[in-house]
Amino acid sequence: MVININLRINLLELYFHKYLQYKILTITILFAYFIGILIPFLTGQLSLINFSSMFLVTIISSAFISIIVILINKFNYHLKRIPEELKLLK
Repeated sequence: MVININLRINLLELYFHKYLQYKILTITILFAYFIGILIPFLTGQLSLINFSSMFLVTIISSAFISIIVILINKFNYHLKRIPEELKLLK
């Protein structure tokens, strides 16, 4: 089954917008996480002196941030690949 070139271009544009929305959503989640970590420090609910709580926050934050960075890199790969495929079709 041969797909029309215009249909293929439209599908690639939809994929591009999908990955762009995913990237924006992950950046928004990361920003909300930073705000959520900053508020307890500012209100004094989380202290830099307490080693056990800071260790737990550090472990959770590093795991969360590394997952977000991996996802952003994956979405960037797709966002860079799709325009190249569009150039090949046109």
